[in-house]
Amino acid sequence: MENTGIPGSDPVHQSTTPAGAAFPAPVEPTPAPVAVSAASPHRTRSLLLIVAVVFVALLAGTIAGLAGGYAAYRFAPAQESRQIELVGDQTEEVVAAAASVALPSVVNVDVTGEQADSGSLPSEHPSVPIQGEGSGVAYQEAPDGGTYIITNNHVVDGATTIVVTDSDGERHDAELVGGDSESDIAVIKVESPIPTIGIGDSENLVVGQLAIAIGSPFGLEHSVTSGVVSAVHRPLTNIGDSDGRYPYVDSIQTDAAINPGNSGGALVDRRGLLIGIPSAIYSDTGSYDGVGLAIPVQTAVRAAGELIEKGRVDTPFLGILGQTVTPAFAEQEALTVTEGAWVAEVTAGTEAEKAGLQTGDVIVALDDTRIRSMDDLILTVRRQSVGDEVSLTIWRDGDEMTIEMMIGIKPQDLTTE
Repeated sequence: MENTGIPGSDPVHQSTTPAGAAFPAPVEPTPAPVAVSAASPHRTRSLLLIVAVVFVALLAGTIAGLAGGYAAYRFAPAQESRQIELVGDQTEEVVAAAASVALPSVVNVDVTGEQADSGSLPSEHPSVPIQGEGSGVAYQEAPDGGTYIITNNHVVDGATTIVVTDSDGERHDAELVGGDSESDIAVIKVESPIPTIGIGDSENLVVGQLAIAIGSPFGLEHSVTSGVVSAVHRPLTNIGDSDGRYPYVDSIQTDAAINPGNSGGALVDRRGLLIGIPSAIYSDTGSYDGVGLAIPVQTAVRAAGELIEKGRVDTPFLGILGQTVTPAFAEQEALTVTEGAWVAEVTAGTEAEKAGLQTGDVIVALDDTRIRSMDDLILTVRRQSVGDEVSLTIWRDGDEMTIEMMIGIKPQDLTTE
C-alpha cells in the first residue's frame, strides 16, 4: 500500500475590557405622594466620594488591562515560532484540536524514479519512469538547520528525486538519508525548518482509544481521518515480502481510514502526539476496508535514529528458519508439544548456531514470554535489542531444556529469522 510548519497564524482568543459603559438616559421624576427631605450636604459628599473611588478603580483596571494586552502582543515571540498546544481535554472537538497540533508537521512526499520494463526489449526501452506519492512526518531538527523527516521505505525506495510539500503549500527538495526494508522506515532531509511533531507513547496504547490519521490519500494532501486503536502488537508476518522481510510483525491496527498515499504519514493520539506511522492496509480491494496498520512510533524513532547516526538499522535476529507448530504438525513429527516455533534450519555463523540450537528444536519461551507460534517468536525477537542476552526454553527429543544466547544482527542478505 502506498501510502508541517506552524499555520500562518495561530488562533488567538482576545478579550477586551470596555473603556467605559453607557449609562441610561435620565428619566423625568414622577411626583412623589409624600414629601422627601433633601439629603444633607455630608451625605452628598460621601456619595460623591464613593462614586469617584469606583470610577478611579475601573479606570485603573482598564488601563492595566490595555497595558498588559499591549505588552503581551509587543513582547510575544514571533508568530512563526509559536506552537499550538492542546491542554488536557477541555474541548468537545478533540479530533480538530489534535489535528491542529499535528498537521503542521505532516508533509506530502512526491517521488520520481525509474524501473526496468520487463515487457520491453532492453535496447529499445531500457527503463520506464515511475511516479508516486506518500506522506512524511517532520521528526527532528538537523544540526545544520534543516529537518529530518520520517516516511516509509517503500515510499522512497528507488526514487531519484524526492519533493515534499509542507502544510503551507511550500515545496522543498529532499535527499534520502537512509532506508531500511526490514522496518519499512526511511529518513529524508530538507534544508528548510519544518515544525517537528511531538512523540507519543506506543507502548501503552489502549484498544479503543482515539486514533487520528493524517496524510495524503490518493494525493489529497493533509487529509484527516479518525477512528480507534483496534489492536496492538498485531503480528502480520503473513504479508511479508517474498525475500523474508516482515516489517509489520509488531503493528498498531486501526480503523481510521488509511488509503494509498497515507503511507509514511502520522497516526496521532488525542493530544496530537505521534503514536505510529501508517504503512499498510489489509484489504481485498486495495483501498480502505477498515483495517489499517501503523508502525509503532517507538520502533520508527529507533530505526530513524540509527539511519541518521550510521545509515543503517541493525535488526535483531536469532539466525533460524522455522515454522509454527500445530497439533497436526506435532503428530506428524512426533513432537512432545503442540505449539511453539519449530526450528527448520540454523544459519551458519549466527548466534543461534553458537548457542547450540539444532534443527528439530521447538522454542516455547523466550525469557518469560510464551512462544506459541513462529509469529510470536519473530515479534518477541524484534522487540529485543542487538546484544541482549536471552534465555530460550526449548523441547528437544522429548526433553525440556534452556539455552542462553545473545541476540545478533541480521545481515542484509539473509532471509532467516
